[in-house]
Parts: sequence; C-alpha cells; structure tokens
Amino acid sequence: MNLRHVFFAAPHRVMFFAGGLQALFGMAFWASDLGARYAGLYAPLPWPAPATWLHAALMLYGLFTFFIFGFLMTALPKWVAQGPLEQRQYVPAFVVLAAGWGLFYAGLAAAPLLPLGMLVAAAGWGLGWRALFASVHSSISEHKTHAWVVLAALAGGGGGLVLFAAGIAFTQPALVAAAIEIGLWLFLVPVFFTVTYRMLPFFSGSVIRGYDEYRGRTPYWIVLGCCALHAALAVGELRAWLWLPDLAGGTTALWLSWRWQLRKAFVSHLLAMHHLAGVWLGVAFLLFAAQSLAAFAGSGWGGRAPLHALTVGYFASILVGMATRVTLGHSGRLISSDVWAWRLFWLFQGVALLRIGGEWATELGAFNPVWLSALGWLGVFGMWGRVHLPMFLKPRPDGRAG
Repeated sequence: MNLRHVFFAAPHRVMFFAGGLQALFGMAFWASDLGARYAGLYAPLPWPAPATWLHAALMLYGLFTFFIFGFLMTALPKWVAQGPLEQRQYVPAFVVLAAGWGLFYAGLAAAPLLPLGMLVAAAGWGLGWRALFASVHSSISEHKTHAWVVLAALAGGGGGLVLFAAGIAFTQPALVAAAIEIGLWLFLVPVFFTVTYRMLPFFSGSVIRGYDEYRGRTPYWIVLGCCALHAALAVGELRAWLWLPDLAGGTTALWLSWRWQLRKAFVSHLLAMHHLAGVWLGVAFLLFAAQSLAAFAGSGWGGRAPLHALTVGYFASILVGMATRVTLGHSGRLISSDVWAWRLFWLFQGVALLRIGGEWATELGAFNPVWLSALGWLGVFGMWGRVHLPMFLKPRPDGRAG
C-alpha cells in the first residue's frame, strides 16, 4: 500500500495532519514576533499587516478549522445515520484549504498573497461545507439538530474568513474586529460546545458504570444564545453589557460540568481530559463577565486573559483530547494505549495558565510569560505531533481500511 493511498484513505488523516502542522507553523510565526516585542531578543520583524491580525487569522480560521473538518467529516455522517464521505468529497476540500493557507504564509513576504490565500482557503472551506451539507440534507434521520447547528456555525465561520480577508486587503480594523468576534462566538464556540455536548455524555457512559447520559436541551440553547448575544454586543461595541450573556453562559457551562459528573471522569485519563477541558468554557465566560463588569464600572481589567482562557484553555485543550481519541480510535489502536496524551494535557494546562497570567506580568525579557507560553505551546504540540502525526502516514495495524 503506497503512501498516497494511505494518507488519503480517510478525512481525519489529511485534515489532522495539516492541523498538526498548522499548530506548529502558526505558533512558530507568533513566537518569532513575540521574541522581538515581548522578549526583546531582536528588533521587531516587518510584517505586511499587524502581527495581532495575522495571529488571529491563523489561530481562529487556520488551525482549528482543519481539526474541525477532520472530526466532522468522520463523525457527522454517523450522527445522521449516513455512510462515510467519499474521497471525491473531502480530498478537494483539503487540497484547496491547504493551498490557501500555504499562500497566506507566502503572503508574510508578499502582502497581496495574504487576502488571496484567505479567499482560497474560504473556497476550500466551502467545498468541505458542501460535502457535509449533502450528507445531512439527504439523511432521513429525525435527529439532526446538532448537525444543523454545526453546519450553521461552519457557514458563519466561512463568512467570517471572507470578512477577515477584506479587512486585511483594505486595512479596515472594524472588519477585522468583526471577523474575530464571528470566528470566536458564531463559529468556534458553537462547534466545540456542540461536539462536547453531544459526545461527552456518550464517552462517559461507555466508561463509567451506571452513568446518566444527560443531554437536556435547555442548557444547550442557553449557551448558544449567550454566544450569539455576546457576538452581537461585541460587534456593536457594547462591551460594558457583555456580562449579561457571559454570566449566564459561564454559570450554565459550569453547571453542565457538574451535571456531567466531572468528579467521576478520572477513571479514564482521556475521558478526564474531555471533562477538564470543558470546565475552561465556564471559566472563560466568567472571566469575560468580570472584564465587562469592570468596563461597566468605568475601569479596565484582564486584557486578553479571558480570550486566552477560551482559545488556549478551552479550544486547544478540547482539541488535544478529541484529536488524540479520533487518531487512536480510527487508526486501529487502543485508546488506552496512549501514555503521552495525559502528560501533554497537563503540560498544556500550564501553557494556558502561563498565557493568562502573562496579562499581569511586568517582567520583560526572555522570561516574559507571554513569550514562554508560545514556546510551551510549540513544545507540547511538537511532542504530540512526534507521536501522532506518523500515524496518519501508516496503514492501520489491524489491517482495516480507513
């Protein structure tokens, strides 16, 4: 069996492989910038657009997207009782997405390629969305709510990427700011939360004896509604009122962590990773609420700490757990065989705390926490990639297809 046949045998192989590389390339870019601005190791580098814009584009739309498509192209057809996607459905999406972000990196040296690359990536995004939509639309299953929610979120994310490209092309901070809020609250949080809401009770029930697989609808819609309201208030520059949806969203998310019985999850390391990552959503919501209340009182607090509790704490922690589970489960390996994931997960919690704490650090130089957190990210994902990326290039050890 040749390498090409193995690599393209399943959607999670191509998408997770690209996502693993993006986790390294995207943060290597950011670390190179922080090394100048925060660590003071060399002169600031001349980027063709504000470095924070480039960082946001890569992290919100360039990194998590590959893992999301890899997971959904594997799981979403099963959610709606459909067969697996064919190569003609997922390979073009992967190729165009990868080409788009390749152009984006080339744009770091040639500015016109930045928005062009993002538009090409958006085209690949559309191809992936169309494949998933076709699977859901043709299904006769009566249980498609979660599938439609993630499809709507993916559509919003694709639109946000186009908006981001326009913001960079025309140097419009307002468009970039709106694209960031869309990427966070109308794309990533709804997708990650829906996956958590659907899969965490199932995973727990398969491990914990006598587990009550709670999936009440009310908390689910409360959190999604809070996301939509947060996005609307943020885009409308009404941040002093964000505490209203954020307090409700944070309280609901933490209640769900309790209801899903976090305390019992430690019977399995991988299960505990999913549960612990879910706690970060509630924490992030409450940090945003505290920041908004401070703004309501006329003062500033927290900087980007709430943002990184959400992105590094919640998104990336969920990513480590879910990508590990899918990689092992769909490569014919025992999920319990991974001795690295649990250790890397805890190291990554240190990375999240380091980045959040960096908002209150005054120490500059090589020991700046923001700079060190970028290096920590590279270290953790470097070790994760060293263990797991080769699996996408090898046949399943059990001899099965996929």
